[in-house]
Amino acid sequence: MLIYWDRLRHFQKGPERDGPVDFGMRRFREALSAAGIRTCVLRRDEYTGDESVRALVLTFAGFRAVSKLPPESYQIRVRVNVIYLNASDRVGAMYGLLELAETVELQGFDAVSDRDGTPFLEKRGIKFNWPFQSYGEGDPFRKNEQTVLDIGFWRDYIDFLAENRYNLLTLWSMNPFEQMFRVPKYPDATPYSDVELERFRRVFDFIFSHAKDRGIRTYIITWNLRITPAIARGLGLPEQTAVPADSRFRQGLRQYEPLIRDWFREAIKTLIRTYPDLTGLGTSNSEELIGTSEQTEEWVADTYLEAIRELNVPLPFIHRTNMSNGRVAQKLFLEKYPGRDKLISWKYSNAHMWSYPHPQFEELWGAWKDMDVNEARVIYTVRNDDFMTLRGGDPAFVAEYVRGMKKPYVAGFYWGADGYVWAKDFQHVPHVHMDWKYDFERHFLEFGILGRLAYDPDLPREHWVRVCGRRFGDSCGELVLKGLETGTRTVCAVSRLHWVDYDFQWNPESLLTTWGFQTVRHFIETGSMPGSGTTGVMDTAKAVLDGKRPGGEDALTVIGEIEGYAETLRETAEALDAAIAPEDRGGELACVLEDIRAWGCLARYYRLKIGAAYRLALYLLNGDEKEKEEAVRELERAVEPWKELAGIWAGHYMPYEMGRVNQVFGYSYYTQDVIRDVDLAKRMKPLSEGGAAVPGEELFEDRPHMLDLDTH
Repeated sequence: MLIYWDRLRHFQKGPERDGPVDFGMRRFREALSAAGIRTCVLRRDEYTGDESVRALVLTFAGFRAVSKLPPESYQIRVRVNVIYLNASDRVGAMYGLLELAETVELQGFDAVSDRDGTPFLEKRGIKFNWPFQSYGEGDPFRKNEQTVLDIGFWRDYIDFLAENRYNLLTLWSMNPFEQMFRVPKYPDATPYSDVELERFRRVFDFIFSHAKDRGIRTYIITWNLRITPAIARGLGLPEQTAVPADSRFRQGLRQYEPLIRDWFREAIKTLIRTYPDLTGLGTSNSEELIGTSEQTEEWVADTYLEAIRELNVPLPFIHRTNMSNGRVAQKLFLEKYPGRDKLISWKYSNAHMWSYPHPQFEELWGAWKDMDVNEARVIYTVRNDDFMTLRGGDPAFVAEYVRGMKKPYVAGFYWGADGYVWAKDFQHVPHVHMDWKYDFERHFLEFGILGRLAYDPDLPREHWVRVCGRRFGDSCGELVLKGLETGTRTVCAVSRLHWVDYDFQWNPESLLTTWGFQTVRHFIETGSMPGSGTTGVMDTAKAVLDGKRPGGEDALTVIGEIEGYAETLRETAEALDAAIAPEDRGGELACVLEDIRAWGCLARYYRLKIGAAYRLALYLLNGDEKEKEEAVRELERAVEPWKELAGIWAGHYMPYEMGRVNQVFGYSYYTQDVIRDVDLAKRMKPLSEGGAAVPGEELFEDRPHMLDLDTH
């Protein structure tokens, strides 16, 4: 196959970079080679127009009826034996080539046909937690400290993101500056030697430059005021100035200390001078800042804004908002910011994206009240603090989810977790079937659908069947996808019914919170997701007893949905087990099968626990002992699927200390909590007899001092 392509360098100095088109072309030629098609690259001006010979013609100038394309777009036209690829820019060309490569791999060369590609959402990003000076503690951070210093990891990760059409990578740290450089004005404000700083610098340089070569913009996102004891010492301040993080007195000292403000201004200027390939910066006006919204915003403006003004480099900026302080951020910061590319962020689904595809928190919380969001556009923070162990993903849910983001004032989103880092796979036992290295490879489906469907939400489900088929064999593709999407739908249904806003308060995969295991009482008393139209357990029970069962989804509906999911997962696991060829039983597919079985056990457990919660709610309201007896039986039956789940998990995963939740993840460690639910139910009394509380039992709602409402 002849490939007509001009590799114009446009007077670039130094070594030639491996740019977006080079990457896409390499992937395309590899796909052709695997299909037995040899290639030869020629200059674009050598193409004579002869369409009788198999060829690819790549151009940025347009052809025939094509005029102007939006950024990152392409058009593919097949005429006889020639594929014409016209692209809006280099990133569009890369995406077009990746599209061709994937078509050849999944369907064969003859399946290449006319198609267009234009981004549905402008910004499609990742929230990556830098494990040093991270927001939380735990194994996801500790066990990835060396991984993120490996350039090989970043090459694989960034290439993977580009293949899945991501164009934004945000690196989050409380304060990464002490690792990234030595501030000339304050040379002692870092604990690292010059040799160590040079190692960090090479890593960050590679991240920013390689991302640029894959059409991915990079941002450093910080938690404004946070400094380390080493920075405090270097500034001649007591170490206690930096810690503890939750001391309002210490926070006030930091906030109004002129030396710290000046250090931040100098650090931001040094950051921009040191890393020319870094394309963005961001912070918030909450977290450890104290006072009114105007007072906290004044600190951000006096440091970040002032530094950028002094340097006169209007770096693109993401201004994070917590709760409803966006108007102040716009007035005191964004309206004065010298650059045009400025975004204000909003947590789209709080901490739980896998719940409801049309979250309503913007409207419910008055996010943009008295604001002109067209002046400073919005980027959504999307958080999966829902599941990090079992594989999952639901293309239909994500397609609907990203379509809901298409608003005039919304630029796009970035997604990730607060308490996890998808880098080294530290959870999996080093088993013979572990033929992958990184967590993003294990969670290929979730990463793939969030990136690809944000670029094109009309990508059909059949595409993901083929993706799974390529990875696990054609006979298994449909079954793998069905199992993983059904498991994910189980989590979504549970979260809509049993809603808790933040990650440290609720992890549905494990049923854990910062203060332990969620009991059946939590499921009785915790409400449903606001704005989802779902009615919670207690409200459903009240409505049924009043003879006024609400329309739409309620607790009984969810119980039926999860029961159906459990049966589908059982059938799918059996069918997949039968479909796996003997030679494939030692590979990743064996692990996927166990994940689907685990999802099935979790669904069965949730079905019984929620069913028991509903019956206990009826009992609390009307005192019917038969409801209580049936609830106890359901909780006793729930022990079996939990034990099965624990056995499957222990067969190929290891326990780890969760970030933010700060509990040890591992189903077998909580079997006694599951059994304890039975005793808890037995001890309940009707509300008429003071049964709202059980001796020795508390909900987190009973301890408001533990609710960190200023969480990010």
